Amino acid sequence: MSYAQMRDGARLHYLSFGRGPDVCVLLHGFAMNAAMWVPFVAPLAHRVRFIIPDLRGFGRSHKLPLHQRSILDQHADDLHDLLDALNLHDVHLGGLSMGACTALQYQRRYGFGRIRAYLHMDQAPCVLNGPDWNHGLLGDDQESQLGMWRDLLLELESHRGKPYGKLPRTLRKRMWAGLAQFTSYAFHHRGMRAIGNLARHERLIRRVAPTANWPIYLDCLRSYMEDDYDWRPGLAQIKTPTTLLIGLQSRMYPAPGQFYMAKQVPHARAVPIDNCGHVIPFEAPRVFLRELNRFLAPAPALPRTRRARIGAPRATTA
Repeated sequence: MSYAQMRDGARLHYLSFGRGPDVCVLLHGFAMNAAMWVPFVAPLAHRVRFIIPDLRGFGRSHKLPLHQRSILDQHADDLHDLLDALNLHDVHLGGLSMGACTALQYQRRYGFGRIRAYLHMDQAPCVLNGPDWNHGLLGDDQESQLGMWRDLLLELESHRGKPYGKLPRTLRKRMWAGLAQFTSYAFHHRGMRAIGNLARHERLIRRVAPTANWPIYLDCLRSYMEDDYDWRPGLAQIKTPTTLLIGLQSRMYPAPGQFYMAKQVPHARAVPIDNCGHVIPFEAPRVFLRELNRFLAPAPALPRTRRARIGAPRATTA
């Protein structure tokens, strides 16, 4: 197991495997961990070195305390510290969902000067809906779903500091039921949704989402509902070649918002994937592997006057 020391003294866990001169850093989504990437990237490990952190609060970094109110500021700073600790420059960076949010927050705080290319997976450039935006988290269902979470968070907040086992059983059941409802938005295929509903069963979900630091889940949701996660003003500043993988049936982040990002980011390439929801590596593994391989391939030199195609090419079928 490998750990890197962060600026606050915390030791962030990460996986490191593969070989070759090129380095790829991959960031997982909410309630996931670094190990989720291993089956997908193993076929490329003979030529690429992968650095895959467990973001603070998840996986083997679950017990690390937050030192910032904004979960994404914390994750962006941790990413910066990880690159520093490993002396990494000119890296490929990829993020799915919360991992993509972390990458955008990193770009906002530090820029993409150390990033050779960026792979953005099913994430809108603005989380909360408003008068000029309705493509954020959960789309048209955002207000109703987040309203239920607000009520639950208020009740859970009064128990902060208690061990998980001391929480009222009815409150624990509501928490996992809410997580199962939230998780159901991640999948398009009916079979995958059934797997997501397993989050209602405490004994099963705790194998994936540990509870020693259970308030981290509250802090993540609160941050998404209250903090400034609108990256639209800075999209034009992303000069790094960017690939966007877009699940056309994503219920977590509607596709139109992601196509908006593809149009705003210079040198962006949109890859719409039909018959696919939010968790692209799981619902479209062959397409994901093909695009990851293309993303990591050496890029041919382009004339300075040439501009990469931007927009929505024909959808790829999963």
